[in-house]
Amino acid sequence: MKISSRGFVNQLLVGVLVTIGFGGTLGLGTVWMRHRISETANRNRELAAELKRIERLIDEKGTVIETEQAPAKLRALNEAMRLGLVLVNEVPVVLVTENVTERMAARAHREFFADRGAPPAPPITFKLAQR
Repeated sequence: MKISSRGFVNQLLVGVLVTIGFGGTLGLGTVWMRHRISETANRNRELAAELKRIERLIDEKGTVIETEQAPAKLRALNEAMRLGLVLVNEVPVVLVTENVTERMAARAHREFFADRGAPPAPPITFKLAQR
């Protein structure tokens, strides 16, 4: 009887080829993932630079708007264009001292409250700010 070692060599060869194939696949997958990570990092850097550029432009435009809205500049434009606009000296401030929710509910349901003899709403008082 002859014992053939070819069967063992064939199995060993198949095992080595499978291992090499599996290792190559893992290596290729690793390289591909590192490439994708690199692409994503580059894109993030580009987006961050674009965001900074846009924020800088917004700040520049805000500065231009603030300088154009300066009171001295507006007065000069008013005089140059002969618009005849005047400055507002005082902004009226109105303080409401009543419960607005109750007043609005009473107004919306007058007929409902009328038959129950509900007391009339308190008068509205205003206080204007003075200089």
